[in-house]
Amino acid sequence: MSDFRKAPPAPPEANLGNITPFRPDRRRQVCGLLKSLSVLGLLCFLIYSVWNYHEQLSLTNLRRMAAYLSDAWASGGMGAAGVSFPFEADSVYCSFGDGLAALSGDTLSFINAQGQEQLRAQLKYANPALSAAADNLLAYDRGGKSLCLTNRYAALWQIQLESDIISASVNYNGAFSVVTDEQGYRAAVTLYDNRKKPRFKWSTSEYYIMKSCVSPDARRLAALCMSEEGGRRVSVVRVFATDREEPLFDIPLGDLTVYSMEYYEQDSLMLVTDRGVFSYDEEGQERGRFEYSKGAAVTFCHEMGRLPCVVLETGEKNQRSRAAVIDENGGLAFDRYYADAARDISYGGDYVALLLRDRVEQASILPGGEETSCQEVNARAVLQREDGGLVLIYADRAELLYLD
Repeated sequence: MSDFRKAPPAPPEANLGNITPFRPDRRRQVCGLLKSLSVLGLLCFLIYSVWNYHEQLSLTNLRRMAAYLSDAWASGGMGAAGVSFPFEADSVYCSFGDGLAALSGDTLSFINAQGQEQLRAQLKYANPALSAAADNLLAYDRGGKSLCLTNRYAALWQIQLESDIISASVNYNGAFSVVTDEQGYRAAVTLYDNRKKPRFKWSTSEYYIMKSCVSPDARRLAALCMSEEGGRRVSVVRVFATDREEPLFDIPLGDLTVYSMEYYEQDSLMLVTDRGVFSYDEEGQERGRFEYSKGAAVTFCHEMGRLPCVVLETGEKNQRSRAAVIDENGGLAFDRYYADAARDISYGGDYVALLLRDRVEQASILPGGEETSCQEVNARAVLQREDGGLVLIYADRAELLYLD
């Protein structure tokens, strides 16, 4: 018996109308329609962006975007180490959040640790300056009247003052003080609370006010004042409680030159000067001092809530530079010598970063802490991040680096 199957008989003519025909394949048309909608949406987005942000489409910004694409293409994407982004030579900068804040003559930017620009604001400042604490960033035009307070994502408040700005400083909670060249006075200092409301103001015809800083709870304001006595310059720190007009106390400094003044804690005000580092308690009494017994200060790093660190030029051949972190009692939280001349120092987290002639050194301040270095570094400045990463500042770019 042969093994085969017979073909089914043809359906009767009456049943042909009951057979459902296959639907035509329209997948290609649907895909084409979706692509057309995507292109149309992209075109609408470009038109919207150009219409709303045409003022920011300068040649400098176009070059910056091209540099971003070039860096990303060259590196195959931005990894955790080796992140690089363009940097204008005339920019001022500071460590801010998990990245870097940079302010040129017309643009304020915040670039995070991944190399992404989270904040961009157009600020026309002739002499830009920055002050940062925690998530608060204060940008101002030194010698001008413009001031801007931001966080890491947006500009929160901008104002045009009536008087020229001498200096400004922000604290952790967003309160800040501004020193101005007040008409009819030698100077004035105003404290604004974290709601941007003026809370305290002191105007003086006796002193020139150079710097100011606000305590962590914004209940105290310290002002660095200068005057002349017998033909010589003398300095004094005047501390106010912001709920009364009369000062709490004065801290006479004589002819010391003060480089930096910041609150370390609520009851601890620390000064970096040309002769040493000094700490004062809540009553204005000296708590501790570290005098430069040998050598002069070459560079320093001092931020609110952090201990100051300084580099001293010792003059010795094999121990030319001394890096030190000074605590509030005048003791040394870190003390190390280096054979080469130092160009910059930074302190953050548990690490100190020191930029030497041709390399960068990173050391832990903890007992028995490790020390690492990176050779052939010709950066002009270094910033130590809280997580151990470094930001190297070059003339045309900034780079994020992690040392193994």
